[in-house]
Amino acid sequence: MSSSIVPNTYFFDFSFCSPRVKKPIRIDGDLSDWDSSSLVPDLMHFISQKPFADVYFSWDYDNIYIGLSVINKITPVDVDPIRFWAKDCIELWFDFRNEKPVFKYTEHCHHFYLLPQGRKTDKQLATAGECREPGSAIPETIYHHKEIEVASIVEQNGYSLEACIPRSVIPTFDPINYPLIGFNYHINNTDKKAQWWSSGTDFARQVDPSTWGTIELVETLA
Repeated sequence: MSSSIVPNTYFFDFSFCSPRVKKPIRIDGDLSDWDSSSLVPDLMHFISQKPFADVYFSWDYDNIYIGLSVINKITPVDVDPIRFWAKDCIELWFDFRNEKPVFKYTEHCHHFYLLPQGRKTDKQLATAGECREPGSAIPETIYHHKEIEVASIVEQNGYSLEACIPRSVIPTFDPINYPLIGFNYHINNTDKKAQWWSSGTDFARQVDPSTWGTIELVETLA
């Protein structure tokens, strides 16, 4: 019997609940102030792979927070600030109206990337950027997004990273009136590994927000 060419995840609509943080998260690369309620669920088991990273998501009324811990790396941490997808980074996609099944970008859609290091002259500094997609919220790709607060701790076998994306960058973020947001992430790795939620490279996720999963923003978990 031949195996199906359709990815297992094609048959599911993925979502999870994210509780609001009661006080701002300190962005210093140390993930000790995150707890398990903010973990993004693992989907790699659908393709019989083990995750190599923990990803955290949370929010308050003015910000979105991202945490990332990558462990057991074999190759040293390395980044490419321009071709960011070629080395270590996490890509993040958001649709702040979750307008499924709309298949194209709108002004509510954003594609961010976070790098654990900066350019050659300041490699100790983490970097944030935003990638322009047709129909999206920005007119051109921003390779160093100074409005996004980001920090990392790089170690021999991995790194941790935190970022705060403020409302000034995502002006249509409205958690009170629109508590369901579209979301997808992809972690690129110099070990030639990849981890994602909720759509992998089998989907046209760069151009099609309908392939992204959903986060429900809640005050507390039931």
